[in-house]
Amino acid sequence: MEGANDRAARMTEFLPAPLSVLDRVRLELNYLEWGERVRLLRQRVALLELEQQEVRALIQRRLGPLQRECDELRQEVELLEARLNRLLRVSQPLADEELDEEVLRLRRQRETWRQEEFRQEWRGSNGHLSERTTDDAGVGQRLRRLYRSLARLLHPDLARDQEERIQREQLMRLVNQAWERRDVEQLQRLFAVWNTDSASPVADGLEGLRRGVAQRQLEEVQLRRRLSELERSEVGQLARKGMAIVERYVHRQEELLRHELAGLRLRRRRLLRLIEERRRELSLRTGSHH
Repeated sequence: MEGANDRAARMTEFLPAPLSVLDRVRLELNYLEWGERVRLLRQRVALLELEQQEVRALIQRRLGPLQRECDELRQEVELLEARLNRLLRVSQPLADEELDEEVLRLRRQRETWRQEEFRQEWRGSNGHLSERTTDDAGVGQRLRRLYRSLARLLHPDLARDQEERIQREQLMRLVNQAWERRDVEQLQRLFAVWNTDSASPVADGLEGLRRGVAQRQLEEVQLRRRLSELERSEVGQLARKGMAIVERYVHRQEELLRHELAGLRLRRRRLLRLIEERRRELSLRTGSHH
């Protein structure tokens, strides 16, 4: 006959697992599920940013020179208008340097106001300007660490074939742009996507798993928000419609900028003529008084 100890041992095989073990299994599965969702979202965000980077690069290549020429002409026209306005208020001809004194003074004054507004805004949100210096130092350190880590992970020389090399080169361009913009969040997302040595909270017990799940849930919300921003942006909408629409948009913007340039050049010629006429008028008046 079967002994009492044997029957008791066999019965324990069918007893439910302790609650802590069930919680751990459930949390581990939950953690892995959220991890996969976050990983896919990270990839979508990274690829969308890469796609939009290419579109922005095309737009900048085609429109950048025209935009810079427009900006320079606007500044020149502003200076000529200020010269003419001052000449209309004086009784004798003045050299360009004398006429520009007031314009330069006003520009310096505007710059001082902008700096003061920035300081006031910073004090209102953070209390002290010195805190920004400390924060900037911390951001700089994180940027350098992330950039170096990504450079090691994504270096094109690590590619196994030509297709992977092209992908790595594109990703490194994205990394370099984020570095130039001091975009820590972008570098962190890229690192999270491509770093395969992430630490797991499994060893930290139930509390560690709960924190891990909560962190991944929060990251999912942030990534979905970023994805929505990218999709709603002007570049995102253009990229989604295809390169033919992008080309049409760029061509239309080129036409608008060239039209603006033509107007600015015409305005500059008119102002130069009016300034010269006013100087002649003032010279004649000064000569007649003598």
